[in-house]
Amino acid sequence: MNDHVTIEDVKKLATKEELELFSYITDKAENVASEIVEMVRLGVGTGDGGMIFVYGPQNSGKTLVACLVSERLLSHKLIVTPIQPDVDRSDVPKNRYYSRSGVDLIVKSFSTKEDLGKLFVKSDVVIVDEVQFTDPDLQSYFLKLVLDFVERGGWVISVGVLFTSQASEFLLSAVLKDRAKKVFSLTATCQKCGVRGATLNQRIIRGVPTSSDDPELLAPSNEVSYEPRCIDCHVIIG
Repeated sequence: MNDHVTIEDVKKLATKEELELFSYITDKAENVASEIVEMVRLGVGTGDGGMIFVYGPQNSGKTLVACLVSERLLSHKLIVTPIQPDVDRSDVPKNRYYSRSGVDLIVKSFSTKEDLGKLFVKSDVVIVDEVQFTDPDLQSYFLKLVLDFVERGGWVISVGVLFTSQASEFLLSAVLKDRAKKVFSLTATCQKCGVRGATLNQRIIRGVPTSSDDPELLAPSNEVSYEPRCIDCHVIIG
């Protein structure tokens, strides 16, 4: 399998026409970011910590929300640490948030307990994008750090995908959603029928929808691609 693809191949920058057509996604991201910033500011002011979970399929504005929240909280003089798992995937560039809207942000990637431990020490807010890709061996430790950080008055904003390509739930995402003080669900436009409100990612391998026997995680490549689908258009073989 030829895996020589880049983030720019997987998450192509939206054209001017696409930005206009899907402006409702950007508008929703702006509104969600504003609500999150207000919640965090109020919480920091009273010394109360909290967890927020933002989820959605591909092209729903998740990374844009992460970038906007980071930028706006920094403008309020809060100490913000944006992070993401360090994974060998073309759709998750190391040390960088990358949005199809053209917005990106330099961040810190983590791959060990030592990495994680340092990231929660001197921050008011920790933002975690692509949280579903956190190494399974780190997930329990990550969750403990999050809960302890919130107990100390910190805020954690986790951003990622809730549903796997087989329409089950990523375990860490499901736990974070259940523990969150506030949950935001983002949607996209179904790439097959064009309806708004797509909530799932369709995996396609060599032009064929994914099988129920396929691995839970497969990185995009020249033979594996993903697109947002509505429930009616989402297909699982087997």
